[in-house]
Amino acid sequence: MSKPETDRLIEDLSRATAPVSVLSPRGLILWAALFLTVASVLIVAAYGARPEMRVLVGEWRVHENLSAYAKTGFFMAVAALALGLVKGMARPEGRLDKPQTALLALGVGGLAALTGAELVVHGWQAAMADLKGGASVCFLTVLSGGLGGLGAGWFLWLRRAAPGNPSLFGALSAFAASALMTVAYSLHCGHDAPIYLLLIYLAPNLVAAVLGGFAGRWLFRW
Repeated sequence: MSKPETDRLIEDLSRATAPVSVLSPRGLILWAALFLTVASVLIVAAYGARPEMRVLVGEWRVHENLSAYAKTGFFMAVAALALGLVKGMARPEGRLDKPQTALLALGVGGLAALTGAELVVHGWQAAMADLKGGASVCFLTVLSGGLGGLGAGWFLWLRRAAPGNPSLFGALSAFAASALMTVAYSLHCGHDAPIYLLLIYLAPNLVAAVLGGFAGRWLFRW
């Protein structure tokens, strides 16, 4: 093809293109807020709120068992960091934010370190005893609820994204949705041992991330 023909082709193609507006984070915030609210209401209605949360909401005072609030706050921070990474990866030029990624890794590593310390101090049998009492229900509720939240996020915001790394974007989106579901479930669950949080709370977030990574290969192709 001669240069004049090439120039005309480029001109025709460029004339047919339209600029893409910046993806607003409002849909992401709306998804997170709505999903967390609905999930929290459903969990409390179905299973009831743990005493510490009833004291906080009903009497406007903090219960002496601060581990209940620390657990919820921890996974709220995990979800917020994951959502921040999702926002940053939503466009082709997006990259992982290093400080947010480091904080997220620090949180996961810290929980793993606390679990290791629990095993050293109390022993394997005592730690395993902390996993009794509806652990499978908790795991499946967090996992299935997180995947349902991912589906809601697809309709509200995620399908408008055009990530440069669809698999990573899908994994982060699923992890964020599952972490939000973890926050909702923590309003009910009274287990606060580190090994329980690692294997029954965080593990389904990671399973959801793996599934989201595979789904991202075809969900976010563009």
